[in-house]
Amino acid sequence: MIAKILIVDDNDNLRESLKAILSEQGHEVLEASDGAQAFTIAEKEMPHIILSDVVMPGVYGTTAAKRLTEFYKTAKIPIILMSGSVEQSVLGKLLEQPHVRYLKKPVDPEELDKTIRELLPDGGYTP
Repeated sequence: MIAKILIVDDNDNLRESLKAILSEQGHEVLEASDGAQAFTIAEKEMPHIILSDVVMPGVYGTTAAKRLTEFYKTAKIPIILMSGSVEQSVLGKLLEQPHVRYLKKPVDPEELDKTIRELLPDGGYTP
């Protein structure tokens, strides 16, 4: 099976755009519109990877990512953080995690695919 990917972004259009790209590649896509919803869905669905905006109303993507990396059940799920307004250096210790990456928005589909392949075994194909 191809990877189960959770997209977390408060921008409906961006979520739909990413969903279309990932679905076209055969991935199963889950969606959340904020960090709190992301944590709930991640704990229940156990996606293979999470693609999350950094700046969102309510629970920021960085807060959700920190919580996900600290929670025993979701600690090993790779996370790709995205932002058009926050620089990578602001993310600090989060990016020291071996399974957390950063992509600048607008996200280049080729760069996204490359990052997914780096983070998941067998280039995104999962058992």
